[in-house]
Amino acid sequence: MLFTRKATSASCRAVSRQQASRVAAKRMLVAVRDAPKTGQHSVEQDLMQEALACFFTPEQQAATAPTTGGVNNVVNYVSTADGHKYVVRIYNNGNKTEKVKTEHDILGQLSQQTLSFKVPAAKPALGSGEPYVVLSNGAAACVFEIIPGELAKTTSPEEVGRATGELCSAMAAVQLDSVPPIPPYYDVFRVHHAINRELFYQDAASNPAFEVCREAMDFLVEQIRALEPKLEAYQQLGLPMQIIHGDLHYDNVMVLGDNVSGLLDFEFCAYDWRVMELAVALSKYVGEEQPLPLITQFVAGYAQKGQLSEQEIEILPDLINLRIFSNVIYFTGRALAGEDGIDSLTSRAGSYAKRVAWVNANREAIVAAVKERMLQLATSAA
Repeated sequence: MLFTRKATSASCRAVSRQQASRVAAKRMLVAVRDAPKTGQHSVEQDLMQEALACFFTPEQQAATAPTTGGVNNVVNYVSTADGHKYVVRIYNNGNKTEKVKTEHDILGQLSQQTLSFKVPAAKPALGSGEPYVVLSNGAAACVFEIIPGELAKTTSPEEVGRATGELCSAMAAVQLDSVPPIPPYYDVFRVHHAINRELFYQDAASNPAFEVCREAMDFLVEQIRALEPKLEAYQQLGLPMQIIHGDLHYDNVMVLGDNVSGLLDFEFCAYDWRVMELAVALSKYVGEEQPLPLITQFVAGYAQKGQLSEQEIEILPDLINLRIFSNVIYFTGRALAGEDGIDSLTSRAGSYAKRVAWVNANREAIVAAVKERMLQLATSAA
């Protein structure tokens, strides 16, 4: 797969502090006025009906009900007169339809592979047969079949790890015509279209909304600055790269009993370092009361289906933190763009800081646990 990375544009790097201040202030006014509460995105009923009409006939009598999910998008359950149930998603991504196309291209290829779990299956749109449509307001919409089960959370970490390793290996076989529009994690200040490096640091320092979590934000900003030169160095290592899910943590895994029934939310697939798939998954476990046993069990499962080099393992703690920092910058961008309220970040900042502090204090233990499990499997296989 031959992709050419686009460097961050010179114009973004050259934005003056005065210009950045005006842009940030203007965007924050929009965000405060218009942004929905975290996880409570909704749309006008007419737009929802427009979306439903693209996938269901009048005879099916499609009716919606709210879900508890949907941090980024509008997500509703759909039931039809014949008893079938689905999930409708209206994307809240700044009308970036190219991202939606990539997601469904990848899902289409995964559906042709033999996997031990399900991935989202899109209901074809009426008429076109396409997996998604673009609505009158420019937003994309799709309908997925429901995957049975419940969110894994911290249950069955070994099985969740095995499924993660299996998906990572399956994603390595995915071939796309062009680079996915989602940037790699190491290009962290491109995580959202409304943010860049200078805007982020200025907003983090001057936005009064962060006063409710000032200590946590200052710590996170300090840690992000410290990681920047490391990321530059890691890009010279020639780490294995492939398509990754990019958001595969335990809240995107469905289980039935102790078995993984499905993996969800392929919206953030990217061409990235292979090891980031593991880093993303572990970034949730490090927020638990006793992270190390969960990490150990997860990696024991991951090692059964996934691969890691010693070099990847050595830098894993920094990449776990990179995922957390990416979330910080991402939610800042969403607030500036008016796609979310700033409380999406302020409500999480303390938790993010706690996770990063734990990773920093347990670097050697994380690396040792991952090495031991990967080595055990390699030894038994030999």
